[in-house]
Amino acid sequence: MANASITPTPTLLNHRYQIVRILEDGPWSIAWLAEDTQLPSRRPCIIRQVKPLTTDAYIQKQLCDRLQSEIDTWQKLGGIHDQIPWLSSFVDTTGQMYLVEEWVPGLTLTQTVQEQGALDEDTVQHILTKILTLVDYLHKNQVVHCALEPNNIVLREEDQKPVLQYGGLLNQVIANTLLENDIRPIPWIPISGFLPHEQVILDQHYYSSNLYSLGLIGIYLITGQTPYDLFNLDTGIGDWHEAAFAEDSAFVAILNKAIARFPGERFLTARQMLKALAAPGQFVQESLLAHSTLMAQMGAYLNSCLLSLNPSEPSLHSYSG
Repeated sequence: MANASITPTPTLLNHRYQIVRILEDGPWSIAWLAEDTQLPSRRPCIIRQVKPLTTDAYIQKQLCDRLQSEIDTWQKLGGIHDQIPWLSSFVDTTGQMYLVEEWVPGLTLTQTVQEQGALDEDTVQHILTKILTLVDYLHKNQVVHCALEPNNIVLREEDQKPVLQYGGLLNQVIANTLLENDIRPIPWIPISGFLPHEQVILDQHYYSSNLYSLGLIGIYLITGQTPYDLFNLDTGIGDWHEAAFAEDSAFVAILNKAIARFPGERFLTARQMLKALAAPGQFVQESLLAHSTLMAQMGAYLNSCLLSLNPSEPSLHSYSG
């Protein structure tokens, strides 16, 4: 792997973006807050520079092509939905790729919990509902978000709506490119624990994968504790109810369904989870009815199996000789 060091960044990028300050310096990219000098408002934005991770020109081109494909997708979505920031890119004279992202003032969900501690149930339900509306929009456009984590969601300062950030998606694209080209060791950031088993281990993504992440985000917001604190992530087993102080809540039942181990046991669509959040009591009643029906069906099936193994015999009449 090539040395990830990069040349010092000039104060003006692409003859347009004035660097204000550094935001983060990760293993694969560096991000700055900048101002667009070609606009009268000097609109603030985030500039992400993708670090040169390999000397192989083919792999670098493959990475840039994949990133551009992601950018093309998100440009279409972000131009319509107000919870998706606008996104663009440019390449400098050396072939270095940069992402230009809308700056959204506000705190990430991680920062919110760090500053305020665990949130109350009503607030968490409100936040999840707003995120689910956004996720439903993504799913309708056949997009499964691969990095739904508290650190990638900002509560916008002006209206407290949750808004996506692109850093997590960028990391996923880079990681997948390196893995497919067998480049190791990979300078990977710690896994947050908010992504489901099928996504992390098997690289499979379903709509319900996003709902699993949202279930864990809800648990994080209501407990103030990460999945590593509450669960064995290898088995998916953990008792988080005590930490939530709401063991019998219908909201707890909704979150438990969202984080079921197997994709088919979760909510299958964002619409289903939205409906449950809108009427938690009804969700619990319907779940109990479905459980009772299933148990009755299983009982009938087992009875039929027993009868086929031991068919009834004709009754024997007593005989006295």
